[in-house]
Amino acid sequence: MKVTRIAIVLAVVLMTALTVTATTSSKVRTFTGTYTCLVCDLQKSEGAHGQCDQFGHTYCLRLDNGRYIMFLHNDHAEDLVKGGGRTNFRMTVTGIYDMQSHTIDVQNYVIDGVKSTWCAEHKRMDNCAGHAAKNKLAASN
Repeated sequence: MKVTRIAIVLAVVLMTALTVTATTSSKVRTFTGTYTCLVCDLQKSEGAHGQCDQFGHTYCLRLDNGRYIMFLHNDHAEDLVKGGGRTNFRMTVTGIYDMQSHTIDVQNYVIDGVKSTWCAEHKRMDNCAGHAAKNKLAASN
């Protein structure tokens, strides 16, 4: 009987600790760095045996301190994950950051001064400020 109670108390304490850890390890953060391919970078700096031509690039954000942040593979980061043929440019990314995996669930990003956010109408990340202004104008008429 005592063993069962102790086991239940330990289970509750463990579940509470895991919940607190999960909530504190992931939070909205903003990072600025260089959009690059992790594998290509490792080939250049470490002589790693990368095969981007065969397996595809692994695009990510390289911070100024040398740390890499990966993009969570989903519709919000699709353009960042797939790449657009251009690399080694500065960008800022905001999203829910998981410190354990160094991965960000992208909410928005800024490239060349243009902010992209999720557009429900287009079902992709884009700069829909024009749509918002157009809809506001239409609503006022």
